[in-house]
Amino acid sequence: MKIISCIFWPFFFISCNQNQGPNNNKETEDSIPFEILIKDMAPYSIYRTEPSELGTKAEVKCYAYLTTDSANKTQIEGTLTSLYFSLLTWRGFKESSTAPTVIAIYLFTSKDNAANMPEAWIGMLSKGPSDAQPRISFDDYKLKEYVESADSIKSADEMVLEKLNAYIRKRNKDLCTLYHSLYDLEGETIKKADEKYHNFGAEHLSYQSQLYSEGQRNLFRKYNINDTLSTYITAFGMSYCK
Repeated sequence: MKIISCIFWPFFFISCNQNQGPNNNKETEDSIPFEILIKDMAPYSIYRTEPSELGTKAEVKCYAYLTTDSANKTQIEGTLTSLYFSLLTWRGFKESSTAPTVIAIYLFTSKDNAANMPEAWIGMLSKGPSDAQPRISFDDYKLKEYVESADSIKSADEMVLEKLNAYIRKRNKDLCTLYHSLYDLEGETIKKADEKYHNFGAEHLSYQSQLYSEGQRNLFRKYNINDTLSTYITAFGMSYCK
């Protein structure tokens, strides 16, 4: 049984979780500013649009897919909303020259799903003549699976940090200890430069840099650490070490 969450739009959203069947779960309110929804969206591509006409009914169905591996619920809502606005002025009908009276948007996590698995949408938006506002729905299971999968993807920085930590641990040290040693070294060399050059000019800077480079080289040689890692140790140390 597909679990659906739906959101009514635009200025305040009422989230509800309900089973498509006789049993409904309790509704919960979730307000999301309209401006944030529009600005925060995930990139997408349209796979196809399907127009149909019957009397005064002019319906357009849009099948689109995300072109990113990382998006949260708010960004997916933004994508659906952006697609909706783009279809308001759609004019692809054979007989009717008016705007669509019915809009249905199905958003998938991949082009393959959009092409071959029409029931595998992660989110959808629908708007009919009797609807005051568009309605956004989610397949909660697919949404949870997609978001958790995106969260598990490591960023480039995270992968560099992981390798750096492993490299340092092999030398029986840790990142923060080295970072604090370099931090203390910088303070010590500044004091020595202050004592020798009171004008804090170019000579002060050059002397302090020389002292720091010598101290860093000795420290890295002591623990067999490559000199080229200094920048990474400092950058990650500033972010992760207190």
